[in-house]
Amino acid sequence: MKRPFLLGLTLLGLAAGVVPAGAQSGTAVAPTDEARIPSSGPSTYIWNGEDSSVAEFPFIIAGLRAGGSRPVGQSCSGAVVAARKILTAAHCKDTVGEKSFLYGLDDLQAGGGTRLEVESYVKHPRYVNFDQGYDVAVVTTKQDIPVPGGKYAAYATSADTGLNAPGKVGVGVGYGKKDHDDNSRDVTVDKADFPIREPRNCSGVGAGFREETMICAGFPDGNPTILPGDSGGPLIVDGKVVGVASWSRSDFRWYGVWGRLNNDMGDWVRQQVQGGEPEPGEAPKVALSPTSGSARPGFLTSVKVTVNGGTGGSTVTASGQGLPFNPTISPGNVSSGGTATMQVFAPFQRGSYPITVTATDSAGRSGSAVYTLNVN
Repeated sequence: MKRPFLLGLTLLGLAAGVVPAGAQSGTAVAPTDEARIPSSGPSTYIWNGEDSSVAEFPFIIAGLRAGGSRPVGQSCSGAVVAARKILTAAHCKDTVGEKSFLYGLDDLQAGGGTRLEVESYVKHPRYVNFDQGYDVAVVTTKQDIPVPGGKYAAYATSADTGLNAPGKVGVGVGYGKKDHDDNSRDVTVDKADFPIREPRNCSGVGAGFREETMICAGFPDGNPTILPGDSGGPLIVDGKVVGVASWSRSDFRWYGVWGRLNNDMGDWVRQQVQGGEPEPGEAPKVALSPTSGSARPGFLTSVKVTVNGGTGGSTVTASGQGLPFNPTISPGNVSSGGTATMQVFAPFQRGSYPITVTATDSAGRSGSAVYTLNVN
């Protein structure tokens, strides 16, 4: 049966109504659990999800907090990735109230299930606030989570290039709200399909969209969308969790944003789950756009630098002969799939100047590409 689908995606780093630094008027983003959908009514913008179940997604789990406003205190969702490990959003830790998890129920109000106590709740070390990226965390429970047959969620790492490519379709799953004011008090598992979009579709809201650490998916009118209670819930592409529900525009009639895992964020998750050093992916590869260009003497020219692969993020540098100033690259550290901008000051002497751009990952492996500057 179809029902309204609300992935509680928002963030917990903020109190309701607070606009993150850098947000523009009318473009606020909403925080998970604390957010309240505008009282103008649910309309058909926020619905069209489908009933789902733990049988369909054996790894889905509900995040609870003491004193939460929803039934059973449900405030976030997550994916079980090992016997005592849960993948969720970093901002979910910041909600007020003692955290716990409840596993095994299609409807949290049915009673039963397995309650799990939290041993540790580790946020990504580079996480500051949901709108700044790195919104991912790994929870360790005190008890084993009884996932039948060990059917844990597979999650993406930097080796899984392309899973966030626009045109692919992900499945979002969560226990989040099903109506704008939560009058139904519905805490059942729902799912919906979300096409992955070009990053530009999620720009212009809040502090901005960051392709290196976020995935833009869904629909411009939020039909369907994710709502409070689904934060941390998985976005599954080709059988792997490639994102965790993170945030949306404050009215939810917009795209959804998931924390992206097929980069160094997923490598960090693997390290938390398995221990030791992150499993090496492929060496970084550098792509330049354009690969050559012309400039007048003394003028600046810009080049887009894209880095794919690598482990733990890559440091990007550039060098060339005969240049009056070294090329500048911003940002200097790029996650797999991320981009940077190189700016080159053209020499006053005419000629052709090759510039080598190199990306070196945390494992010491590197890749490079050459840009040719023609000064005429």
